[in-house]
Amino acid sequence: MAQHIDLVRTGVPGADAILEGGIYPGSAVLVSGPPGSGKSIFGMQYVYLGARDFGEPGLIVAIEETDKSLSEYAGSIGLDRWDELAGTGAITIMTDDYFSKLDLPGSLEGIMETVGRTAAKRMVLDSMNLFKYYFPHDMDRRRYLLKFIRILKKRGITSLMISEVMGVFPEMPLTEEMFMSDGNINLFLSRSGNNVERCFWVTKMRRQPFSMKIVPMGIGRGGIEVFPDAVPYSLTAGE
Repeated sequence: MAQHIDLVRTGVPGADAILEGGIYPGSAVLVSGPPGSGKSIFGMQYVYLGARDFGEPGLIVAIEETDKSLSEYAGSIGLDRWDELAGTGAITIMTDDYFSKLDLPGSLEGIMETVGRTAAKRMVLDSMNLFKYYFPHDMDRRRYLLKFIRILKKRGITSLMISEVMGVFPEMPLTEEMFMSDGNINLFLSRSGNNVERCFWVTKMRRQPFSMKIVPMGIGRGGIEVFPDAVPYSLTAGE
């Protein structure tokens, strides 16, 4: 008899239907897309909804934000209890307010120390540029990233790693992180005429079933909503 595994629900409306229940626990999932595709919002929702709805503490590492700007960002998309959850420790935040005080070794050790100190079950690293800043050489970056992922897995943390990629569907580049991660979620912009549509596409999830349908998504009050039963108009126009 196959062992039953409780998947980690993202809580993002519609996303878990595509993921057929959620993410395999302990996975490191890459969330890729160009600017404006919703990557950071997806990560914030994942941590926020985990703490608010599922009682799972979360850690968000946002190297290009400050505590204040992240709080304002959360408020602007309707994550109304962000400050409350951060204040109680349900969400632990590491931003430029933290990293600007430290050198390279201190920054990386600080992340590891915080991972060990908190009871986080979810983590978001926004973005993978952290490793590019600190490790300009590909081999060093790959080695440390693998070590980082192993540490998260050992602690049972299910993580999202935000990756910036340039390109318009279907001309999207492959990156080394796509091969190293357990899963790939692609958020991209699709154009038809002068209309641009946000799309959600899962292309890889180890150890679990999932749908590879490309579906539309929107961003509104409360964040992202994925529409698992819809077809992107921009991909059918002209058929």
